[in-house]
Amino acid sequence: MVFPGNRRRALSTVVTTAILLSFVAMIGTSVVAWSNTNSRAFESILVTSASDSLNKINEMLIIENVVLQSKCILLGYNGVNTTVTNTGTVGINVTQIKISDSTQTATYTKSDFRPSPYNPAIMPQSSKSICVVYPWQTGYLTTVQVTTARGTVLTTQVIK
Repeated sequence: MVFPGNRRRALSTVVTTAILLSFVAMIGTSVVAWSNTNSRAFESILVTSASDSLNKINEMLIIENVVLQSKCILLGYNGVNTTVTNTGTVGINVTQIKISDSTQTATYTKSDFRPSPYNPAIMPQSSKSICVVYPWQTGYLTTVQVTTARGTVLTTQVIK
């Protein structure tokens, strides 16, 4: 029996199912694409971080000799000559030397290293001497701290 006032046509079950599946497929594809992009970004960050950490672990250096001397390239100026040996498997770059005693503290960067111009790269299984002008005083315990480009810090003490 057909009622004269109700002539609406309904969507068939097949059409509504097809529309629903299309929307689910589009949303699913969007979510998968977004998660792949995020995964790749985080993977890149993780690989970089792991590589830096591994290189830092392989960075092994020794402060072999620290000499408080009265001629550090510039005659008449006191200086500290530090010999750094790389015993690791990766090259290192010394970027900073911090020297302190009970009366003063000084931080030196690559531009302050002598001989000038200074090449901070120390290849594996090799040594390099770095001299900085520092007004040391006799009888004071002097602390020498060497920092590399990757952030490895090594400290030693000397007295004259």
